[in-house]
Amino acid sequence: MSAIDGERIRSAIHAAEKGTSGRIGVHVSGKHVPDALEHARADFRHARLHEHPDANGVLFLVAPKSRKFAVYGGEAIHGRLGDAFWKSLVDEMTPYFVQGHPTDGLVFGIARVGEALRSHFPSLVKA
Repeated sequence: MSAIDGERIRSAIHAAEKGTSGRIGVHVSGKHVPDALEHARADFRHARLHEHPDANGVLFLVAPKSRKFAVYGGEAIHGRLGDAFWKSLVDEMTPYFVQGHPTDGLVFGIARVGEALRSHFPSLVKA
């Protein structure tokens, strides 16, 4: 798996968060992660995304040593999008990771989440 380009990820997050009250985080774990979704849930709390007033934060976890990734959404965004959205998102991101292009997979996933956040949680302030 190639290295993750932090600048591209930061740019993707900035673009995705524009026009929404939602927040997006990415964590690249240097540890072996047996359960990526559980680790993402813990990182979500550690990043304090669960404290966001609209409960619409999303965390992407990448664990290169385990060759795993996960996406975890806060209560409100998960409730609006449902399990099918998250499964579809992971299914669409997986080929990028399998082919060794994690940055491209993250940029794709972040953009999709940004669209969903703008649709369901538009910002009240003009960006």
